[in-house]
Amino acid sequence: MNEFRKKNRGKKRGKSKNKEFMDAALDAFIRDQSLQKWHEVDGLRAGAGIDAVQAVKSSSEFLAKGTYREIWQNWWQREVIDNGQASNKVLFSQIENAVLGAVLEEREVRKQRPDDLLEDSFEYKEFIARQMDHLLSEAGGEIEEEI
Repeated sequence: MNEFRKKNRGKKRGKSKNKEFMDAALDAFIRDQSLQKWHEVDGLRAGAGIDAVQAVKSSSEFLAKGTYREIWQNWWQREVIDNGQASNKVLFSQIENAVLGAVLEEREVRKQRPDDLLEDSFEYKEFIARQMDHLLSEAGGEIEEEI
């Protein structure tokens, strides 16, 4: 009976670890998407020489989001455009709030279509692959140093 308990504990911990990884991956994906939008807005401000308000409005198309574009536009309007732009810190926080809301809403909508989960999207898979490459290259360097 004692062995049975140990086996079950290991399974629960395994599931818990997978959930923790998926939660951390989702959080990292949201941060990555926020940084991409921040760089887009900042690039418009610097490259095109326009003010923050115009840069934010110019960044509101979200064409790459396809059928989920409207979700992203609504969150962008509500969290970024309607709140005005103050300091860079406040603007990034607004962008992060918009991205967080959009990702979570998109994820819920996608759950209604099990063959179209966020985790199966090209964007998400590409992000995970980039992060895994980064981790493996870092780990490779550490392994070489130990040898």
